[in-house]
Amino acid sequence: MTVRTSLKFSLALFALSLPTASFAQQCTTEPDGQCSYTVAQLCLADSAATPLTLEVADTFGKRARGLMYRTELADHHGMWFVYDEQRPGYSGFWMHNTKIALDIAYLDAQMKVVKQFTMQPCTSVNPRNCPTYNPGVAYYSAVEMPAGYFKQHGITLGTQFKQCNNEETP
Repeated sequence: MTVRTSLKFSLALFALSLPTASFAQQCTTEPDGQCSYTVAQLCLADSAATPLTLEVADTFGKRARGLMYRTELADHHGMWFVYDEQRPGYSGFWMHNTKIALDIAYLDAQMKVVKQFTMQPCTSVNPRNCPTYNPGVAYYSAVEMPAGYFKQHGITLGTQFKQCNNEETP
């Protein structure tokens, strides 16, 4: 079983255990909107470093909302954007309505970092004025952490992640 298939299977099993009402909730990008995420932990494959505790954005609505409107993240906390299929290199992320600077790492099918950036908040009310951080390389998922986290923890191109344990509710 590939890492990608294993991840999908784990997320699917977890989703089956959630109450049906949680699926009715629609995530929005409105300031007063709510969005409920499951939580997963990723570890560095070759290190005993503290795991990353990540909210899983695995639907269109959750990915669209992302970390909008947050003013802080707890230590070692961020978001993991998971897709069902490979994303093209021209499909990137932006920081519209995002209040804190973030590091982003784009991951390939083996969960290896293939590109990373530090992204700055976009203060424009017009989303068209916000830059897009396109990786220029295909990816399957992306991890966002507070700006400076990757440098502080030695996460660079080629860093390999792995899932530490099963997802849990926050």
